Amino acid sequence: MILKAIFSFFLGTLLILAFEPFNFWIFSLIIPFLILITLEKQNPKVSFILGYFFGLGFWLIGIFWIENSINVYGGANVFAASFLTIVLSMFLSLFQGLIFLTYSFLRNDNFLARLLLFPSVWVLSEWLREFLFSGFPWLYVGYTSIDNFFINGFIPVAGIFGMSFIIVLLSSSALEFIKSVKKLNSSSIILCSSLILLICLSNIFLIRVDWTTSTNEIDIVVVQPNIGIKEKWTSSGKRESTDIMGGFLIKESPRLINKAETPKLFFFPEVFLPGQFSNFGFYLKPFLTLAEKANIGVIAGTLSKNEENDEIYNSLISFGNLKGQYRKERLVPFGEYVPYSFFNYFFNFFNFSRPEVSAAVNNELIMGDGYSIFASICYEVSFQDLFFKYAPQSNLLFSASNDAWFGETIGPHQHLQIARFRAAENRKPLIRSTTSGISAVINERGGIIDLIEIDDEVSKRNNPQELSLKINLFKGTTPVNSYGKMPIIILLLTILMVSSYLKLRKIRENK
Repeated sequence: MILKAIFSFFLGTLLILAFEPFNFWIFSLIIPFLILITLEKQNPKVSFILGYFFGLGFWLIGIFWIENSINVYGGANVFAASFLTIVLSMFLSLFQGLIFLTYSFLRNDNFLARLLLFPSVWVLSEWLREFLFSGFPWLYVGYTSIDNFFINGFIPVAGIFGMSFIIVLLSSSALEFIKSVKKLNSSSIILCSSLILLICLSNIFLIRVDWTTSTNEIDIVVVQPNIGIKEKWTSSGKRESTDIMGGFLIKESPRLINKAETPKLFFFPEVFLPGQFSNFGFYLKPFLTLAEKANIGVIAGTLSKNEENDEIYNSLISFGNLKGQYRKERLVPFGEYVPYSFFNYFFNFFNFSRPEVSAAVNNELIMGDGYSIFASICYEVSFQDLFFKYAPQSNLLFSASNDAWFGETIGPHQHLQIARFRAAENRKPLIRSTTSGISAVINERGGIIDLIEIDDEVSKRNNPQELSLKINLFKGTTPVNSYGKMPIIILLLTILMVSSYLKLRKIRENK
């Protein structure tokens, strides 16, 4: 039992290698296969324990970058930060324990039930994690499919939960195929091999489909200011931010003389202007005029205030040839708001400052002349529902972030992988501007056109970097845009209910 628990823990750590920055996506197919072998003939209690240890290995390695933000920027010492990260990992491991327990309890001798049950409970646990206890939609196994050329054509059709299901289904099918060969069960052999071939051959067709169409071309500049988080909120840091923005815009002054017709868009990261935008009006006024007359559009992160109730929002403002403002809808639990009043005692005990940002609703797209941009902020890129809501009407996607919280850990790489998936899922290019990396320009299929790496000298002053290039805008929608995630969730719930029925019937027959 102990050896099996250690082995499960080891499998959990190995699964992280399927994600960025390692990107050994083949592990996302191998690990579920090995898990199923490990669970053979195990009772529900043992299966839960194995699942819990698997989750512990997975989460401890996968999200230990959170310790960096709690320690460096949250005010906790390294021991408290490590302890809190371990506690979070222990809690999240319960989801994996639930997967293994449910599978072990409901499995039966029905071939289709064995084939479909484990992929179903795996994905349903990911779905629960999307919204349960404030939600943590991170490290879904479907994200590893972005570079998996055997199946990534399904991304705009299946979405993130569909891709997770396909990956685990392939593992389940491979195991059932091997069992069928040993038992010389020809019908099962044919079914498993046909399913695997059908998925791979369908991908060849799907990868060639252009779900969206290219429209006009625009010039873009992605700015990575490389200002440290602590420095940014000082008086000198605020001046440096305005100087960086002014410097980039002044360089474009020849566009005034040439009367440029092609728009040029500048993208700055989350809370690039540290404070309320109204406080920067005096410094930015000449640049606002320059941007408008030179056919330049600017989107930059800042804070905004609702004058009616004094609520503060994490916002993206636009000016020049762009109009509109985006206020963040999905906030980071504990980072931007306290989800439950109980945790106020937690903040008091560790002497943490309480976040005071409010969540917005019903945003609009940021509009230009003949095109529209759906802008999201940081953590929101992991919520596909936001993109289903706004992306179909847009031509370009933008994600502003501040991954400096995570330092030089694997966190920013995982965040970039999620952004790439959102671009492929919606088949529209995505611009990613971050405070200190990784900033990127991503094409409509999730491929990286160009990027700026993490700045390992973020404390160095006046070290902004930029990406300047032309990209095509896209219009249209993908199948998953149209029907959303509920069809796959309903399918998985149906499989779960049928498996439950078959199990109960077998229990009655054995009495």
